[in-house]
Amino acid sequence: MKESYEVINIVFIHTEGVYGTIEHLGAFASLVKYTKDGIEYEELLENDEFAIVDEIVFEHLEEEEGD
Repeated sequence: MKESYEVINIVFIHTEGVYGTIEHLGAFASLVKYTKDGIEYEELLENDEFAIVDEIVFEHLEEEEGD
């Protein structure tokens, strides 16, 4: 059985006052996706511009051939 995990980080963006998710986490900047006033944004933000407030982990189990 093959086991893998998907992690979704929920962030609060200080300047916009909204919540979003991290699409790609970097050492100094990250690609963050959020919605404000009905418009969806995907922006590269420095890591000090947001705070990670929660983490959602999905566990995926796949049967390998022959199992």
